[in-house]
Amino acid sequence: MPRRCTLRQAFLMRITFILSGGFVGSIRGCRLDTATLPAVDRGDVEHLVEASGLTESFERFSPTGRDLQHYDLAIEWATRLVRVSCDDASLPDPARPLVGFLAKRAVPQSLSFTLPDAPGEHAASAAATWGRFIGDVVAKWGDDGRDMTLVEPFAYVDPQDVRWDAPAGVVVNGASIPRAFWSLIGGPFEGRFRNASVIHDVACEARDRPWQAVHRMFFDATRCGGVGPVKANTMYYAVFHFGPRWRVEERTSIVAGRPEAERVVHDETPPPPTAAEVRAVEHFFTTHEVAADEVPTLRIPPAVE
Repeated sequence: MPRRCTLRQAFLMRITFILSGGFVGSIRGCRLDTATLPAVDRGDVEHLVEASGLTESFERFSPTGRDLQHYDLAIEWATRLVRVSCDDASLPDPARPLVGFLAKRAVPQSLSFTLPDAPGEHAASAAATWGRFIGDVVAKWGDDGRDMTLVEPFAYVDPQDVRWDAPAGVVVNGASIPRAFWSLIGGPFEGRFRNASVIHDVACEARDRPWQAVHRMFFDATRCGGVGPVKANTMYYAVFHFGPRWRVEERTSIVAGRPEAERVVHDETPPPPTAAEVRAVEHFFTTHEVAADEVPTLRIPPAVE
C-alpha cells in the first residue's frame, strides 16, 4: 500500500517541473495536481516527494553544467512552496526517482512555462510580475555560427510598462553579456536566457537609454523568462559591473548660421572580469540571498587563488 506523505496534512499538492539545457537547449515540462489524480497515483507521487528530501528551496549548479540537463521544480502546498533549480550533477540522489518520474511526463513547452513564485500562483501570473514578451525569437544563424539575425520583430515590456523593441533584421550575438560569464549559463542564447539576451543586445547597441536602466531591464527580462533568482542576480551583477557602459554628450554647433544638436556617445565599458572574479561572483550569489536592488552597490572581491 502506498505510503502517505507526512507533509500532505489536510491538503494536496501541485508540482511544476521544467527540463532544459543539454546540447539541444530545448525546454520540456509538466504540471501535476494531485487533486486530479487517482488515489493510487496520488499516493505514488506523494511517496516520491517525501522520499526526495526536498523540503527547502535552493539553486545549485556545477561548474561543468553547460552541457548538462537543468531541472527546475516547484512543489506547492496550500501555504508553502519549495523551489529547486539545479543541473544533473547537483541534483541530490534521493530526488532522482522523483525527477525521473516527472521527466517521463514532460512534453515540449514554450518559454512562458515557468515556476510559480508563491503558493497558489500559476506560472503565467508569476511571469507577468516581471513583464511580458511580445512575439517569439525567430532568427536565422549566420554562416559564422555566432551572429543571429532576427527574422521577425520581438519585444519586451518591463514591469514599469516600458517597451523594449528588437526589430526584424537586427543582428545579435550575445556580446552584451561578458563572455567570461557565458559558462555559467551555457551561452547567451541558451534556454531561458535567450529572450532577455536578444533584447539586451539590441538595447546595448542602440545606447539610447542609460546603461543602468538597460542592465536592470536585463534582470527583469531574465526573471520573466523563468530564470531563478540566483542565476538572474549573478548575471545582473555580471552585466552591471562588467558589461557595456556609455556616456552621452549633447553638443550644439552652428551650421550655416543655424544651431544643430549632435549626440555623441562615449564608450566607458570596464575591463573584462578575471577568472578569479567570475568564481567569486558565482560563489557569492550561491551562498547569499540578495535583493536585485542591492546588486548595483555590491563589490565582490576576486577569489583567492
